[in-house]
Amino acid sequence: MILVVGGTGRVGSQVVQQLRRQGRPVRALCRSESKAKPLREAGVEIALGDLADRRAIETACRGVGTIISTMTSLNPRTLRDRYHPEVIEEQGHRNLLDVARQAGVNQVIYLSAIGVEHPQAPRQFRVKRLVEKVVKSSGLPYTILRPSGFMENLLPVLPAIQRFRVAPLPGTGTAPITYIAVEDIARVAVQAVGHPEAQGAMIEYGGPEDLSNRQCVQIAAKVLGTSAWIAPIPLTLFHLIGGIARPVSPGLREFFAILRFVDRYGLCAPHHPPFSNEPWTPLTFEEFVRRHIR
Repeated sequence: MILVVGGTGRVGSQVVQQLRRQGRPVRALCRSESKAKPLREAGVEIALGDLADRRAIETACRGVGTIISTMTSLNPRTLRDRYHPEVIEEQGHRNLLDVARQAGVNQVIYLSAIGVEHPQAPRQFRVKRLVEKVVKSSGLPYTILRPSGFMENLLPVLPAIQRFRVAPLPGTGTAPITYIAVEDIARVAVQAVGHPEAQGAMIEYGGPEDLSNRQCVQIAAKVLGTSAWIAPIPLTLFHLIGGIARPVSPGLREFFAILRFVDRYGLCAPHHPPFSNEPWTPLTFEEFVRRHIR
């Protein structure tokens, strides 16, 4: 049995789908029945709870051989929840790994991110670095995955290009990013299950190209058969909006901090295959756009 923590999230849901397509038994730890319902209807075994609930973790880990954790605290469950990733993610993973040891789990795969070791890394990245240390010191066989930037983050720009020939971009949009599609991020997590090269490994990976956001806009405009005027949005405006929205959306300010970090430093990853004996033909950004406009 493979347990996916964060199975309703962007990457986690893809991991679950790919495991199911391979016929592997999979269980998802979900925080609410409403979010779990689509997975349950698709035949996925569900364990309800979160990483603060030891009883829920014990139920989720029963009979599990591998854990894949894609969870993040960037989006609190309700507007009343505080944004406190050090507790939710670091302590939550301590709870998970403590139970996993007792349950005899033989592999933990943790989804981190490129850039977590950078001296100017934003808070959310620093927390992922803390969780990496927790995973490494757990005494369990582990695999840490560090994918680069998600192509899906640029999807909101496509309608503006198509309808108005305008592409609003945060900051300058000139830093290089090895963009990768979520399905490819998930594919590496699935390949890592039981893979000998994944044991005790920290794997950084991305798509096939290093592209700035400005270059991505031009590629998208070409696919859409139009032109696009780039409208840079000052990052100070995002900072101001994040501060105003903090009482009702505490993670928004930290999301904007990630945008600021990426715009300044980029997110570049190796282009070689994550595993030497596994096929690796990740989507190019042009292929990604074509899929989504279809």
